[in-house]
Amino acid sequence: MKDKKKKSLRFKILLIILILFVLAGGVFAFYMYTTPQITLKGDKVMTVTMKEGYSEPGATASFSFHDISEHVRIDSQVNDDKVGTYKVIYTVDYLEKTATAERTVNVIDKEPPEITLTDGEEITIRPGSKYEDPGVTAVDDSDGDVSDKVTAKGFVDVFNKGDYEVTYTVTDSYDNTATAVRTVTVKGEPVREIKGIIYLTFDDGPSNEVTADILKTLEKEKVPATFFVIDYGSDEKKIDLMKRALKDGCTIGIHGYSHDYSKIYSSVPAFMDNIATLHDKLQEDLDYDAFVMRFPGGGSNTVSKEYCKGIMTDLTKEVQKEGYMYTDWNVDSTDASGNSVPVKTLIRSVKANCDPETYNIILMHDSDAKGTTAKALPKIIKWAKKEGYKFKAISPQSPTVHHKVNN
Repeated sequence: MKDKKKKSLRFKILLIILILFVLAGGVFAFYMYTTPQITLKGDKVMTVTMKEGYSEPGATASFSFHDISEHVRIDSQVNDDKVGTYKVIYTVDYLEKTATAERTVNVIDKEPPEITLTDGEEITIRPGSKYEDPGVTAVDDSDGDVSDKVTAKGFVDVFNKGDYEVTYTVTDSYDNTATAVRTVTVKGEPVREIKGIIYLTFDDGPSNEVTADILKTLEKEKVPATFFVIDYGSDEKKIDLMKRALKDGCTIGIHGYSHDYSKIYSSVPAFMDNIATLHDKLQEDLDYDAFVMRFPGGGSNTVSKEYCKGIMTDLTKEVQKEGYMYTDWNVDSTDASGNSVPVKTLIRSVKANCDPETYNIILMHDSDAKGTTAKALPKIIKWAKKEGYKFKAISPQSPTVHHKVNN
């Protein structure tokens, strides 16, 4: 009986030892195979802008069911003052065990540069004064000082009273664009007068015959002129005539790729596309940046009403916003009244309308049908020289004439 009791006791002891061994093994296995767990707050991949900056969301950690978040260490490499991809490393050490987690932070630039207008957003000058752009400064979060990358667009006609806009634009390395606008008001009494100057202008060319004859006269008389051209196709002779004109000190202006009123005056975009197309063509064929233009029919034309009411009011402002100088005329040779207008009529009209007390922008044409204009030109120049007039080609500093807008 006693032996049975002893055996039973030994069995119980062995069972307890076995259980303790198993428990110890389980604890050992739990310790060996259980690691701390890190859970990131927020997204594993975050994108922030330089302006908003990076705010650390943090992380939690646990070991088994025990919260050990207080043991988490954060190693952040994020520099939200600079565009780039950065890492944030989270580490927790617990019971001689280590766990890590990683977050990726993309810092991007979505902010445009800041433009500061020197002398402010509004400037007032007197007619006839010289306008010199005061300039701007521009600073960007990523690129720093980008003042040298600022472009300005807009024409200030100092000879015509009104408000003119100059638009400044700059784009940083990450395609963020900023713009600023300065208004230049021309008003008051003129500071200077321009007298006794003649600006010869020819519309609707170039013509292989008429323009060539006109250039011969200009070369002989050593007189420059301005040619407001239309589309000349791929005619190499016409291209050579324009190159010749530029070489002789003449100016090439834009009259329009098309002269079809129904198309060009159908809308503001249609017209602007029309002159931009010719501008680009001249740039390509002549390596010349045409700066001055003349409206087909002039700024006072009324035929545009048939296609778009009020378009001339908009266009006279829009072309200047886009940086083009535009001019009408104050002396009409009358060669637009028909083909083959008599030479005497043309000369008489110019003589009667030129004024030695001001500047004179003379309207003439050099299309194929204007042969009498080429014939009248030598006598017009000789008369003008005798009367003491000087001749100039239109430049960005030249005076302009703006007709009253009637549409």
